Amino acid sequence: MDGLSSGWLSAVSFVALLAGVTISVVVLAAVGSIRRSLNEGTARQSQQVRKLAETVATLNAQQRDAEARIQQLTDANRKLTEEMVALRERLGDAESLPRATGTARILH
Repeated sequence: MDGLSSGWLSAVSFVALLAGVTISVVVLAAVGSIRRSLNEGTARQSQQVRKLAETVATLNAQQRDAEARIQQLTDANRKLTEEMVALRERLGDAESLPRATGTARILH
């Protein structure tokens, strides 16, 4: 009986060892797959962050350009307003001068 029980013990030990190795291989494969999946997700997120950063940089440049153009338009508007005020003053001065007889008045 000793020979028979040691045979069963060896067989059970071998099966347990084989099951342990199989489980270890499956676990290692699963961990590798999870790691690869996480690395791919991280790479995609990094690429998206780079694209967003480029988009933000582009939008910031466009905003600076727009602000510069607004400033140019504001300056041009201020100059035009100053010219209009000066023209009104000259027109007022011209209307207050006595007219020579026989001069035709320009109608607007």
